[in-house]
Amino acid sequence: MTENTDPRIQQIVDAIVSISAGDFSVSLSPSVLRDDVDAIIVGIRAMAARLGDTYEALEHRVDQRTAMLERASSSLEVLAYTDTLTGLANRAAILRELRAHHESLQRGEPAAVLFLLDLDFFKHINDTHGHNAGDTVLKEVARRLEAHTRPGDLAARLGGDEFAILAHVDIVSAKSLGQRILEVLQEPIDLDSSVITPGGSIGFCASNPGQSEDQWVEQADTAMYVAKRNSSQDKVQQFEQYMLYERRQKAKLSSELRDALDCRDIFPVYQPIICASTGAHVAVEALARWAHPELGVLSPLEFLPLAAAAGISNKVTARILSGALADLAAWHAAGKVTRDFRVQVNVTPAELCDLAFPDLIKGLLRSYEVPADCLVIEVTEERYISDGKLELYTLMALKQMGVRVYIDDFGAGYSSFGYLSKLPVAGVKIDRSLNTEVETSARQRAILRSIFDLAAACELDCTVEGVETAQQAHALIALGATHFQGYFYGKPGAYEPMGLG
Repeated sequence: MTENTDPRIQQIVDAIVSISAGDFSVSLSPSVLRDDVDAIIVGIRAMAARLGDTYEALEHRVDQRTAMLERASSSLEVLAYTDTLTGLANRAAILRELRAHHESLQRGEPAAVLFLLDLDFFKHINDTHGHNAGDTVLKEVARRLEAHTRPGDLAARLGGDEFAILAHVDIVSAKSLGQRILEVLQEPIDLDSSVITPGGSIGFCASNPGQSEDQWVEQADTAMYVAKRNSSQDKVQQFEQYMLYERRQKAKLSSELRDALDCRDIFPVYQPIICASTGAHVAVEALARWAHPELGVLSPLEFLPLAAAAGISNKVTARILSGALADLAAWHAAGKVTRDFRVQVNVTPAELCDLAFPDLIKGLLRSYEVPADCLVIEVTEERYISDGKLELYTLMALKQMGVRVYIDDFGAGYSSFGYLSKLPVAGVKIDRSLNTEVETSARQRAILRSIFDLAAACELDCTVEGVETAQQAHALIALGATHFQGYFYGKPGAYEPMGLG
């Protein structure tokens, strides 16, 4: 600028530079001249004030939006790591915690113990009491777990009826902690119409710097799997390496079982049922076998639990039913058995709850042209105790088509005498445990005589299982036994009824 330039012009230039840099506190003042330059100065001052106000408002709005985003992000994180039903941490949260703990292990910090817990019979609670009751149970279990989780530990629901606890305890104390958790879990829960006592299975495993978090979870889960297999005792299991080997072998066997069903390697063998008065074979019980290419012929105890766990027990039952009815049809056609000769087949609890099961039976009877009263369905006694609607529907449907239903293992573990008058039962098979000392035990004889009298009064067929000696048979006949089954008369195996009937 020259010496003759109006100094106010320099002030205007400086103000514009400041405004462009974000400084709106310009100190321009008009002169006494009140000319065009002063008008520009007044305009710039007004513009700077408005820009300052606008900038301040924008900054306030940005701060508000930032706070909103932070709150939303925090809420999303809570949602991402919280189980919506129970309010516990969820699977993602426990996995995040396991990863963090694994990193701390690498820095030399102490190990922790992972507990996995699975409720027993939760599906039965849902089926019997409804899903709302099931949710109530899950929320109460979650409340109990959280109440008994120490500061610094984490309880989580993994999904369904499976929970986890990450506890900072040593492995020596872990067993007793697991047992305390199980005791708390087993306290009764009040539902609207009834009281239930939850059961559970717990597996646990200590962390190890040499394993990944996935391996840690797999090991705890394997221990829980072993605990779940235990019927009543030792429902808290510490992981041991052999468990993983056995589980992987069972997984392999389970996969092979599916192939065996497709290849028809599942087949029935038969054990005869004898008329006590004549010694004639009046029926056979069909028992499942698996012709495994490497392990040989496997018994039901070796593969039926695998089928149940894999959800394919219905396919195994269908295969045995089909094979048994095909054999019976062939025996009838060849005149090897009488018209009233029967085949008896065990079914699993899953079949009794399957509304399609009666249709399966009807279709097989029609396919093999076997009279319905030549088939007996055996169910274990404990299934009657639940008296569920689905089971009752299935039993009534079987009765209406002429199929007989027997209670198997009668008298073992449950007392279901009252159910004999309520349910469509045609017969009972007395458990072997009731006749082990029949020759010498007055108590056993009294119990058996009462059962025989009750069966006769109710017009029920009655078969005594586990007859292994002639002395047993004679003692049972004296008490009123009418039919026998046991090794004394024949072990399960191939059956050729030539000349019978």
